[in-house]
Amino acid sequence: MLKIKTLVVSHFEQNARILFDTESHSACIIDPGANCEEIFIESEIDTYTISSIFLTHCHIDHGGGVYKLLSLIEKKTGEKPPLYYHSQEEPLGRSIEFSCKQYGLPPIYDNVPKATTLTDTLTTFSVGNIQSSLLFLPGHSPGHTGLFFPNQEVILITNKEEKKLSAPILIGGDVLFKNSIGRTDLPLSDHLTLIKSIKTTVFTLPESTLVLSGHGPDTTIGNEKKNNPYLQNI
Repeated sequence: MLKIKTLVVSHFEQNARILFDTESHSACIIDPGANCEEIFIESEIDTYTISSIFLTHCHIDHGGGVYKLLSLIEKKTGEKPPLYYHSQEEPLGRSIEFSCKQYGLPPIYDNVPKATTLTDTLTTFSVGNIQSSLLFLPGHSPGHTGLFFPNQEVILITNKEEKKLSAPILIGGDVLFKNSIGRTDLPLSDHLTLIKSIKTTVFTLPESTLVLSGHGPDTTIGNEKKNNPYLQNI
């Protein structure tokens, strides 16, 4: 079974997530933007092996904690798990410390380390024995990706509360939010490309798909098709 913990982190209230395969005891940390000590503790490292860190994209609030988290894991286990993201995200990952200064934030965010594996040619991504489709969803950022788990038995844990359900799951990053979409006024973002990603990829998923967004509450594809004011005429 897939277990997903959501932790709200960083000055940007970003939804970092830890995905666990409860059978193989393998875990993947997605978008650790900050609060690395908390993420490390919640990863249940004495029970689960952190097999990967996956970035949907490399903005400061999604990748700014990777360096510190890798250091914590290495200190505990003697090894660093592989890091995955798309090559087109590299310029953003290298500019996090600059962005931190521009935002006037304390220097708690680090540039993203070099990827162990670039996701450019990957079509699937596994957490333990649980496989997802890797979706290329550019627009909010040039190499934005998401993970789609079809027909998944899942335990969702948010604020220590557990909920069991059976549904397709999209780890959507900052492409689609409840009644909103990702920003496209940022460097290397593009509004028309984002809309195309939603129309040609995200909106082809089942309407029952639960979208776990990078900020704010969860939503569904069906709700966004019906109610999202940004997407009524696409």
